[in-house]
This record gives sequence, C-alpha cells and structure tokens, in this order.
Amino acid sequence: MTALCDNLDDRVPALSFRDDAARLREDFLVLAAHEIRTPLTSLLLQLQLTKRMTELEPEKTPAWAAAMLAVFDRQLGRLARLCDDMFEARRAEPPQRAPVRERVDLAALVRGAVAAAVAHRPAARGAIAVAVDGVVIGRWDRSQIERMAFHLIKNAILFGEDKPISVEVRATRLWARLIVRDHGMGIAREDQERIFAPFERAVPVERFGGLGLGLYIAHAAARAHGGAIRVQSELGRGAAFIVDLPLAPRPIERGLAARRGRLTSRRGLAPRAPELPRAAHLKLAHHRLLRSH
Repeated sequence: MTALCDNLDDRVPALSFRDDAARLREDFLVLAAHEIRTPLTSLLLQLQLTKRMTELEPEKTPAWAAAMLAVFDRQLGRLARLCDDMFEARRAEPPQRAPVRERVDLAALVRGAVAAAVAHRPAARGAIAVAVDGVVIGRWDRSQIERMAFHLIKNAILFGEDKPISVEVRATRLWARLIVRDHGMGIAREDQERIFAPFERAVPVERFGGLGLGLYIAHAAARAHGGAIRVQSELGRGAAFIVDLPLAPRPIERGLAARRGRLTSRRGLAPRAPELPRAAHLKLAHHRLLRSH
C-alpha cells in the first residue's frame, strides 16, 4: 500500500475527505428519506382513514383502540417530520433556500410551534411560557420560520431537563427578535459555534437521539432571511437561542425579487437581453456598416 501511494502522481490534487464524507452522508440521508417516505405516506393515509371511521362510529371503537391510534398518529408524525428534516438539510443552502415571503404573525406562528413541539415530546414535564411584546408581523417564508421556531423549542425541551422554558417575541422598528431560553444542561463555550453546522452535536449520541440537523436548519432559515441566530450559554446554567429577523426584505433582495417578477410576468417570453453600453452600440453599428460594403 505504501509503495502504491509513493507511485501516485504528485500532480493529482489531494481529496478533501471531510467534504466527501459530508457529501456522502447527505446523499445517504436523502436516499434514506425517499425510501422511508413511500411506505410512510401509505401508513399515514391508512391511519387517517381509520381515524375517520372511528369518528363516524365512536360507540363501536374501544377505548384502547382510540389510545393506540393516538400513539400511531404521534409517532408517524415524528417520522414524517424526520424525513422532512432530512430533505431540508439538502436544500438548506442558497440558492435553494430563497424564501417565499408572505405576511406572517410571528407570535401566532411561535405558539403553533410550541404546540407542535410539545406534541412531539409529550413526556416532557417542563412548563413553556410564551411572552409577546406588541404585534410582531413581518414578511417571511412561513414554512421556514415555523420550522426554525419548532427546532429551537424542541431543542429546549430536549436539553432543558424538564425545567421551565421561556419563549419571547418582540420587535423594534426594523427587526423582530425571538428568544428561546431553557434552564437545563447548557452548552460548553467551545461547542457554541459548531452546533449550528450539519450533523454536529455537543452531547453523547448514546444518550440523546437525533441527527444533529435541527440547529443547522434553524440557522439556515435565519440566514436566508438576512437575519442571524446566536446562543448564550454556560454549562449547567441553561441556554438562550436568540434570533433576529428583518421585518422587511433588504433593499437588494427587493430589487432582485422585483426583477424576477417582471421577467415572469411576460408570460413565456424569453428574458430581455441587458442593454449594451453606448460604446458597444457604436462598435456594433460600425461592424454592420463594414459588412454592408
């Protein structure tokens, strides 16, 4: 093996094994998500049909059957969300991550995310308090911001050690702020930057499940909107994840969106070629004049 490596051409660039490993891992996750999604969709359809039948004839449905259906619904929902996260991790980077903006009430969205996160982990016993300072409405991608809030709240439930969790929503003239604070195990200072990278974890895999994608997806959503996310934490003293989002698209982004809108409104026509500078027009006219003679 050593002799083979010695005979390799020095001109061949060294492979980035870290990048290759990450790419293989992402490809595997997408393939696995596709394979899981097909039977999962069938199971979800069967579950919905069974639930509808029991709702039409509740007197014929034993209590134990209704309880089992609730468990199936919750666990299949968790599996479906896991598949979504696996797909989301692949398209979390620009330009795939371009937000589809609409008017969003951040407080209402966060309350929905809290309910979804609690349903995701019904055994958690810590109370979650949501405090809203005024009306916080911006133009964001609803699904991306909802997923971001869900993962931050789920993260607080998972590592909050069943202690109270507080969620704050407030706004200034230009920015909205979301703070998710727990009082659990906390995060070591040396881990606070890398936890936003894909597949990174600051806890033992043997003790906590998951793929290490939630904070990465949350970070990508904030960045896609021109915002930022950061963490303030100490070991044993909990963690606070702070998200700042602009209430309106940035000027550059608005210009690009307007340009895309003009192009798409021309109903199938090819995009108009950019105008040439005056010097280029003169050169082109001179060239045509020479050809005509």
